[in-house]
Amino acid sequence: MKKILAILLTCFIALGAMAQSPVYRVGDKYMMDGTIMNKKEFKGYLKNTCPEAYELFNNGHKLSVAGWWCFGVGLGVNSMGSSLLSLYFRSETRKSNPNHYIYDFGTTLTSIGSGLTIAGITCLSVGYTRMHKSVNLYNIEKAHRPDLRWVFGLNNNGGMSVAMQF
Repeated sequence: MKKILAILLTCFIALGAMAQSPVYRVGDKYMMDGTIMNKKEFKGYLKNTCPEAYELFNNGHKLSVAGWWCFGVGLGVNSMGSSLLSLYFRSETRKSNPNHYIYDFGTTLTSIGSGLTIAGITCLSVGYTRMHKSVNLYNIEKAHRPDLRWVFGLNNNGGMSVAMQF
């Protein structure tokens, strides 16, 4: 009887060691076992425990940083182009200058700025989606607890046997 209890205890300990605690995302913070981690700490934790989720998180983080840069530069370029267009339409330059360089330059800057802003928003949304998916991937890969079923049956000797089915 002691051997059976020792075997069962060993199996339960092994099952507990196989599965890790799941991670929950709360805004831009990550929580596991009551411990709150920021992005940098969570990234380091993923690097050591789940390389697939780390790659996905790292890729998403780089995309989100690039998205913020594109968004900021795009807004700046767009505002410069809009200022030039406003200057052109408010002044008497448009009547005296037949070449319209200010208008052309302002239109070009506004178009480039709008494109960069839209690209930045797209990169931001894809980057944050990948970072959120890395949490799900970690929870599936590392924190999924296997289904455990106890199967009772009769063996060939007429005795009863117990088996664990995963």
